[in-house]
Amino acid sequence: MRIGIHQHVFTKKLSGDNLDLMNVIRDYGFDSMDINVRALDLPTAKLIRGRAQELDLRLMGGGSLPVDKELLSSEQEKRREAIDYMKELVRRVHELGSTFYGGIIYAPFSRRTGKAPTQEEFERSAEGLREVARYAQTFGINVGLEPANRYETYMINTIGDGLRLADSIGEKNVGILFDTFHCSIEEKSMYGALTAAGSRLYHLHVSANDRGIPGTGQIRWDEVFRGIRDIGYDGTIAIEGFVDASADVASGACIWRKFASSPEEMATQGFSFIRSMLAEYGIPREADAKAR
Repeated sequence: MRIGIHQHVFTKKLSGDNLDLMNVIRDYGFDSMDINVRALDLPTAKLIRGRAQELDLRLMGGGSLPVDKELLSSEQEKRREAIDYMKELVRRVHELGSTFYGGIIYAPFSRRTGKAPTQEEFERSAEGLREVARYAQTFGINVGLEPANRYETYMINTIGDGLRLADSIGEKNVGILFDTFHCSIEEKSMYGALTAAGSRLYHLHVSANDRGIPGTGQIRWDEVFRGIRDIGYDGTIAIEGFVDASADVASGACIWRKFASSPEEMATQGFSFIRSMLAEYGIPREADAKAR
């Protein structure tokens, strides 16, 4: 198991000017870092990859579909634009040296129609993502569908929805990105949702029910860690909380206030909580095993 953190805890955009942030994150003890590949070009991706290799810091790629990338459109030209956009993000993930790309990628982020999704929209999403997944396979990249709450998408709200879409896509490299914030709104049981995902859980984002520091709030954390223990998940648990409204996705995610006094508070308190829960549930951490 690895403990990670999303760049959005600290910065909207990672570039050559603030690359030392990666050293800070490593000094806090983190094993992994989530990178927003929407806010990235290929030269910067190579810089980040080089620094990550120096620090032995694993990278995870993420980038939800912007509102103007209409994967669900009835117009083929608009769907093609969204597919090509995601394939470019996959290329950036590869340049990072990462083997994971995920997010709200099955529909435009924070766009709603006022109606339930149609079967036609579901099929268009599956068709487009099938092409993206096959492209990702050429780079050895897994694709994670992130079920999100009803206020950010009307398409895929539960783990069950995500698994149904993954089955329809039908590619072996498509699985689930589980987020405790979204699931705290949409699922009846954290444990039940995690065990339903099972071996198809590719990545895990953690934050409190208000998107604050993991370990605070109303999340049933014992269900979360019991669930990942029981399914044998050995990937990354990454903090994706928000300190303020500076992140790339803040307006779409309706982030209007601070959820921690500082990025450092979210990082250090969140890291300590995750590490203590891993120990409590007997879940081995990769870095601790190496240190022995």
